[in-house]
Amino acid sequence: MKKTASKKKTASKRKPADPAKIAAQVRAQIAPALPAIGIITKNAEFLDRIEHLAATLALWGPKVNLTANPTDPDEIVFHIFDSLIPISLAVTSKILKLRLPSEPERRIADIGSGAGFPGLMIAAALNAHVTLVESRRKRASFLEAAAMEMGLRNVRVEAGRAESMAVGNGFDLVTARAVGNPGELFKIAGRLLHLGGLLMLYVSGAYRFKQDDARAAGLIDETVLSYDLRHGKAESGRAAVIWKRR
Repeated sequence: MKKTASKKKTASKRKPADPAKIAAQVRAQIAPALPAIGIITKNAEFLDRIEHLAATLALWGPKVNLTANPTDPDEIVFHIFDSLIPISLAVTSKILKLRLPSEPERRIADIGSGAGFPGLMIAAALNAHVTLVESRRKRASFLEAAAMEMGLRNVRVEAGRAESMAVGNGFDLVTARAVGNPGELFKIAGRLLHLGGLLMLYVSGAYRFKQDDARAAGLIDETVLSYDLRHGKAESGRAAVIWKRR
């Protein structure tokens, strides 16, 4: 009993993680990789934004359950890379075209944004207007706070369900990293995308989809972009699966 009480006493005195130190460690790990990613509009500005995000995540994460380890710099770095690598691969493969100076901003919707991966990362990296769709109120509040801390003026948070979103002229790209019900995501993307727009789902490398469900929603030409990414002590097989709206 005395041993247990001693452990509890030691735990109670443990200092909380310092968000500024966590953010600095995240920045230091991300910075050398930016040239290889190759899609960042302004590297220095992007790193400032990432640092603000990491600090905000470390502050909010333990209270809102945003990620498994919101105060672990390595975990945050994994989520950042996993958000950006698929975009980079899609651009390199000429599946996704970035905005030219003479063209209007790309319109992107991220479904189930949660902690902002990939939505906030895309908004921080690209000249695009990004709508973050999050039905859980606390997470939507976090996204609003994070976007403000990051100085992002190209972000709108839709605190509600994607099924009830106004479509307007349609989106160029719809992303989702937390794939729940693929059939429902296909239907949502089919409604939100304009003709020729793309749906990009972030999944584990072994994930497979029912193509009949995609075609029923008007989504064709499945393309799988696979990559490996270190997560903790192991390599994680990851993939971005992309469809075009016909």
